Amino acid sequence: MSLRYRDLSLMERDLICNGCGPKGGIVPVPEFIFTASCDHHDFNYWLGCTEGDRAKADHQFYTATLSDAAKTPYYIRWWYMILAWTYYRAVRRWGKSSFYYGPAQRTRADLESEIGDLI
Repeated sequence: MSLRYRDLSLMERDLICNGCGPKGGIVPVPEFIFTASCDHHDFNYWLGCTEGDRAKADHQFYTATLSDAAKTPYYIRWWYMILAWTYYRAVRRWGKSSFYYGPAQRTRADLESEIGDLI
């Protein structure tokens, strides 16, 4: 069974996810209403594997941020939809260095190993 975001503990989420923008990024990225979507995207990037997996993660991220935007009042929704597109284009353009490219997606064993390395 593959590892799923919803199955992560808070500690595991804190290890993998950091909201919007790359971990340790020089310029902070405003999160606005997209924190949960950014965290899920971080998880998908941590899982990694192929360029196809990265494209899928980015598309899921864009869909999630559009869903976030759809929940806002109509008079500000257009702004969040533009922001969703901007964030999507940013991860497509600059996200490659944050994605894990490997022979297979990471697993629970990989996560437990990372946690063990921290202790």
